[in-house]
Amino acid sequence: MSAVETNSTRARRIVQLLFGIAVAAGFMLPIAWLVAGSLRPGSQIFTSLDPLSIGSFIPPRPTLENFGSALGGTFRTGLINSIIVAACTVVVGLLVCAAAAFALSAMQWRGREVVFALIVFSFLVPEEVVAVPLSAIFARGGLQNTYVALIVPFVGNGIVIFLLRQFFLAIPRSLIEAAQVDGAGWLRIFFQIFLPLSRPALIGAGLILFNGQWQAYLWPLLVTTREDMFLAPITLGLMVGQYSSDYGQIFAASTILSLIPAVILLGFQRSFTDSVAMSGVKE
Repeated sequence: MSAVETNSTRARRIVQLLFGIAVAAGFMLPIAWLVAGSLRPGSQIFTSLDPLSIGSFIPPRPTLENFGSALGGTFRTGLINSIIVAACTVVVGLLVCAAAAFALSAMQWRGREVVFALIVFSFLVPEEVVAVPLSAIFARGGLQNTYVALIVPFVGNGIVIFLLRQFFLAIPRSLIEAAQVDGAGWLRIFFQIFLPLSRPALIGAGLILFNGQWQAYLWPLLVTTREDMFLAPITLGLMVGQYSSDYGQIFAASTILSLIPAVILLGFQRSFTDSVAMSGVKE
């Protein structure tokens, strides 16, 4: 490679690096302001923006009072409820979605393509279309203000079934045939072959289920009326008063709500990217 080509390649990489830094900064600035605001007294959050400077993102005297205040009210109950509901949704949802994906990929039965098409279509339907009539059904069944009502609608996720099915299709058919020759049934093949081989896909699917439940607002708002059953996003919304609001508390609660899924996603980042990258690979 000539010196001109080497310089051209280096210049292109520098431009790409600068572009990447600019895009990352664009995404990170609101988060940095959110975290900085949570560490300031509420009265200083918006005044720090005039004039806008690097000091707007670095509190001169950081304080944790907002976090103590936020966690001392109903937000703590909402946060505990959100953690319980999200954890149960991931465990039950993975079992349900993995079983459905297994039936749609490994088992041969009439009409499975039609069922798969309906599942793909299901995640194109907006939540608002079905939420109100579905909440009426839950209310008639006496399931309002229960964990069952908060968890059940989120355990069947069309996107998760789609991704797991694509991953399962990459598992060699010869493994199923060998297991059947050894006398294994479908349950044994599912639990002892498919699930152990699909760990990255299951982690990625679990993250999708967790985020879907963690960010849910409309559905929990429709099926809960008691304060002790509210989830964290609803208690966060209740912090906004009609005439005055403690923005320090709001920023602290928003920071907690944002950091928990971010930490979990960073911890499983490699498995999540692997699951998405391998979901389209076939034998």
